[in-house]
Amino acid sequence: MPSYYRMHLDETLKAGIYEGQVPTLDFLTKVSTTIDPVFKPGDGLVLPDGREFRYALSTGTAAMNPNMGCNYTDVGFMAYTAFAAAAAVGVVEITIPANTHVLQAEDALAGGYVVVFDGAGANDITYGITGNDATAADVAFKVRLDMPIANAIVAGTEAAEVYSNPWKAIAQANTVVLPRCGVPVVQVSAAANYFWLQTKGMKFVNPQAGIGADNGGMVVQWRHDGSLQKGETAQGATVPALDTNQIAGIVVSGSASGNGPLINLMGY
Repeated sequence: MPSYYRMHLDETLKAGIYEGQVPTLDFLTKVSTTIDPVFKPGDGLVLPDGREFRYALSTGTAAMNPNMGCNYTDVGFMAYTAFAAAAAVGVVEITIPANTHVLQAEDALAGGYVVVFDGAGANDITYGITGNDATAADVAFKVRLDMPIANAIVAGTEAAEVYSNPWKAIAQANTVVLPRCGVPVVQVSAAANYFWLQTKGMKFVNPQAGIGADNGGMVVQWRHDGSLQKGETAQGATVPALDTNQIAGIVVSGSASGNGPLINLMGY
């Protein structure tokens, strides 16, 4: 599948759908210690029915089940550090300053992010990492970005924070302090396995009591173990008899006492 179709079905699958054929999606159920020759961690796939998936790498030692939520576990690669090397507007390769970090192989940070802080707090920009030079621990190193630098980097004034690819550190932990990111398509038995994670669309996830059974159980929220709790319970609230806790969207313009309001529905 060509890289520029990774966020959508590739042309072959699309053609099959248009011709009434059932596309083959067997790769979504593959779990392997060997990375797929086509996909990289973080690559996404959107199916015609709206389900979305991410290619990921497991890091937890416990098995990850396809009916429970998984967690992001990465906490960042390198802390806020002032640049020692300047960079001009338009360049796509910059030098990350030396600070505490672990060694990295060439391009191991691809899919990660660099936040460039302008020093004044008004023009902080996030860039994706497409590649990096191999680096020993705690030294300066070069990264390549997915967008050109929009504002010149001034040594000693601007600063950087670096984040590894978040999809390369996925586990199924019993915790409330690590954010949830999706549910595995199939069971992942151990760490260091590449697999597909469903992040959006129709999916069964283990429910707690009351979900879907009353007006306060239409919205669900993650629980510590990766199961789902009804929003009313999670928020410690009581939903009035004529209302529900289902979120419809957000107000874009206007109000009930004036024009509108114009609502942007979230979609279902």
